[in-house]
Amino acid sequence: MAQPRSVRPSRGAHRLARIVGEVAAQTCALVVTRQCPCGSEGTWLCPGCAAQLAAAPLRVESCCEALQHLSAARVLPQGPLLPAGVDHTPLLPVLALGEYAGDLQRLILAWKNGGMLHLGRRIAPGLAAAVTDLAAGAGGRPPGLVPVPSRLGARLRRGEDHTAELVRELGRLGAGRPLLLPSTPTTAQEGQGARQRRGRQIQLLGSARRRAGEHRGAPVVIIDDVVTTGSTLRGMHQALTREGLTVLGAVVVASARVPRSPGVP
Repeated sequence: MAQPRSVRPSRGAHRLARIVGEVAAQTCALVVTRQCPCGSEGTWLCPGCAAQLAAAPLRVESCCEALQHLSAARVLPQGPLLPAGVDHTPLLPVLALGEYAGDLQRLILAWKNGGMLHLGRRIAPGLAAAVTDLAAGAGGRPPGLVPVPSRLGARLRRGEDHTAELVRELGRLGAGRPLLLPSTPTTAQEGQGARQRRGRQIQLLGSARRRAGEHRGAPVVIIDDVVTTGSTLRGMHQALTREGLTVLGAVVVASARVPRSPGVP
């Protein structure tokens, strides 16, 4: 008995679907105006903001003071042994799509706190390229993707864990395997100075420690929305390495500071 041939939608059917979808969107826009986080109307994401999400990832770990550790100190060859300078080595590489300012900042805030959860699907492709860059040295083995967990109060306020959803979207794109490891900070950041924030500790919960033990030695990449001092990434790095995981680096949407080109203030 002959097997029925699969019927593929024609080009005309695809075009009709796009037209119907646009008509529906325009109709809904009469009630709720489509607006990009930057303020451009008529679209959920304007070309300018989309271009920022498609930008080549930047290495930003040198701008995160909590990720630096002393590797060597240079001293004067004569006279008193006074430091002439110090050398720092970053704890782990960190890639970001851009600086946490302007339209990119507004986009992230709309995604996190403004109810525009659909933006996660537009953010993920740019981060997937950054994850691929970090995983290149892992022998092609897909890394585990570990999101920095949001605080319980933030999840209740937003109604979801946006970094966990971002990791799931990265998994659907084939960037890696989502590895959700619930954790909790043992030290707060509020009211702390730079030195105290640097020592922030994060502890994996019991179920997460068991899951991490099942993946001992596996390469992982930490995923977060914004990095400032790097204290949270440092705490996550320590928590994961304690359980035997190999941290390849971290990927974030934006960094509070980015390296400047020579001559640029």
